[in-house]
Amino acid sequence: MIGPENLPESHRKLSILRNAEPGFTTYYTGENAEDLAHLRSCSVLLKPGFGHLAPEGVNVVETPRPQVAFYRLSKGFEEDYLPFHSLEQKAGAWIHPEAQIHPSASIGTGCVIGPCRIGPSVKIGPNCTIYAKSVISNGVEISAGSVIGASGMMWAWDGQHKVFLSQLGSVRIEAECNIGSNVTIVRGNANEETVIGKGSCIAHGSMIGHGCQIGPQNHLANSVALGGSVSSGAGCFFGSGSVVSPSTTLTNEVVLGAGAVLTSSATRSGIYLGLPAKWKSELAERMSGIPKWK
Repeated sequence: MIGPENLPESHRKLSILRNAEPGFTTYYTGENAEDLAHLRSCSVLLKPGFGHLAPEGVNVVETPRPQVAFYRLSKGFEEDYLPFHSLEQKAGAWIHPEAQIHPSASIGTGCVIGPCRIGPSVKIGPNCTIYAKSVISNGVEISAGSVIGASGMMWAWDGQHKVFLSQLGSVRIEAECNIGSNVTIVRGNANEETVIGKGSCIAHGSMIGHGCQIGPQNHLANSVALGGSVSSGAGCFFGSGSVVSPSTTLTNEVVLGAGAVLTSSATRSGIYLGLPAKWKSELAERMSGIPKWK
């Protein structure tokens, strides 16, 4: 089994492939050298016989199942994102002493706040949980029972068992966002960040997967589910109960109808309906159930 001790001391930080910089370790299961061309002075886990794909100066660790090995390796870097033994009770909430909370922010009763950053005029409703490495920018409102920075459910099969990934990333909620009740936003993997763009709204019961990059002024209606690494442009609207598959990209001003399931990237602005969701029409000047935001 590959552990931190099998890596150069200067490479003992984990990274997703696209973010891998000098000093990090990542993995790759494919066979295309172009996918690795950006790597410099780092380590990469590859299948046996594929070490030649890595650029010069990259440390190669060959292993039969690079993804499984990377997931196991993540256990050696595991962090406590909500260290309960360090929490202090303040005004009905449990708050970590290293949490940076602006004096103008309000924290509801029953909240559990890890070592995160909470900006000016933020309002957090009762019974919310904010994990470490979360940044909540000025003017954000979060309603009751929501969870920011939760760990996701990523695993790989080793032939006999599920091997779970320890998620070591972060969450950033930009200014003036409004997060409804019982929303879960999963933190990124390794050095990945989950981002909710400025002025976006996420309504009650929605679930945001690891590493999503939600653009500015998006609106997610009730019970929307986004898989990991979904990326949306500015001004997108996700109808109630809509679903977006992992690693899907939406361009600017996409409207996804209620109950629609988007399984491939939406490269054209407009209205997408159905299962799987397909482009239906251009955006209208006024659309039922969608506020006019520009």
